[in-house]
Amino acid sequence: MKKRNILLLASAAAVGVYGAVRGRGIFNKPRFREQHSAVSRYVDSHYPGSTYSPIEATPKGYMTIIRRPGRSNIMLYAFKSPDGIYVFHESEIINS
Repeated sequence: MKKRNILLLASAAAVGVYGAVRGRGIFNKPRFREQHSAVSRYVDSHYPGSTYSPIEATPKGYMTIIRRPGRSNIMLYAFKSPDGIYVFHESEIINS
């Protein structure tokens, strides 16, 4: 194998590992499995027919965007309380 091919392969592997650690792309659901379960139940009960974006970790919890067909989007924040229950806070995203 040429040095260039080895370097490209190593770079691609590093990007894949970085994505897995950060929970990006196809690695989002496995990385945030518990949070996806809680958010999915919340969205299904409060906004039937809506979808949500990949979950991102924040310094104090997690966030995602709920996409509602024909209506404005909602920024959803999820925090895990000390007793293990997720507490949600939402704020409507106003499109200018």
